[in-house]
Amino acid sequence: MKKLILIIVVPISIIIFLIVAYFIFNFVFEKVKNKITDQIVGGGREELNYECKLKAKEREFNKALYYSGPLVDTHVHMPVASKIISDMAIRAGFEDMPASADISVDYINCLFGIEGITKTFGFFLVPNIFPQYVVDYVRDIEEKYPGKFVKFLMPPLPLSTLNPKSSEVEEILNNNPGLFQGYGEARFDFNLGTNANPEDQYFLEMYGLADENNLIVQMHPDKGQLEALERLLKKYPNVKFLAHVMPDVKKEIGKLMGIYDNLYYSLDAEIHYIFGYQTIQDNKGPTKEEYLKFMRENFDSLLEEALRNWKQIIEAHPDQFTWGSDRWYTWHFDPEVGGLVVEFGRTFIGHLDPAVQEKVAYKNAEKLLQER
Repeated sequence: MKKLILIIVVPISIIIFLIVAYFIFNFVFEKVKNKITDQIVGGGREELNYECKLKAKEREFNKALYYSGPLVDTHVHMPVASKIISDMAIRAGFEDMPASADISVDYINCLFGIEGITKTFGFFLVPNIFPQYVVDYVRDIEEKYPGKFVKFLMPPLPLSTLNPKSSEVEEILNNNPGLFQGYGEARFDFNLGTNANPEDQYFLEMYGLADENNLIVQMHPDKGQLEALERLLKKYPNVKFLAHVMPDVKKEIGKLMGIYDNLYYSLDAEIHYIFGYQTIQDNKGPTKEEYLKFMRENFDSLLEEALRNWKQIIEAHPDQFTWGSDRWYTWHFDPEVGGLVVEFGRTFIGHLDPAVQEKVAYKNAEKLLQER
């Protein structure tokens, strides 16, 4: 009888031991793998507890017409997950590309909180190197700040050789259902490298994935690509396209909105010139100090220009416009800069028809998310 019990108990004990050992090994292996990966890519995903001590910036221009309600920022380039990606981008010609080790999401959440921004459309650059590391970074953010960041999977344009294959993007979406709500920014007018075309086969495949996965597509077409945008609006009627920085065809944008309810437009850098106010500064953006000086000296004229260009079109199509900051460079996340950009945006919105203000400020962005 004892031999029988031993024959039964010993194998079961061995099996239980192996199962426990397996899970312990996997847990330790994951910890070691993450630590090694963090060291390789330059900066870990785990951040120290950040104590938010920022104070809301006082308004510099006390305009009577001013929107003071909630804001959704529909255009923010989030710090990249890895210093390697940051270094590669700068070597390729980008002026700046902050990494999460430089600007933490904890800090951004604090900054946007004091600015009255309740939700952010955040663009997370996903190259074909360390894609899983980026996905884990995005998942960590969602776990820490659920619903605060609307996560867009951003292609590393104009460095097309770093684009993940469409099959890789599909795998990311399938393995992480609901993690991403958008695709983009897909920008087609960089001043460096060779620009892609919005109707390239690769991007047609991306729009197809957006259709299948209910993703918003954020797009920055080049000059002369308005007709391409219209063809895409027609070809993918269930995909919401969020365009921006097309000031030369603003009247045409209004006409397209009257035909296609899947076209939205974000007013951001083109009204507050955060990337430059000359000929893109001779292909180089301003410094923080130059930008603040420019904004303070030209606040009123910029406001008049923005209202002259867009107020009538917005009020004719009040359900299809959003507001954004288009922050990307390190100094864009400075509280003084952000405070002035947000003050300008709130002043601009405050000069719109009162029935339209909340729509542009946040309701249209919320509708985009609900109807995608």
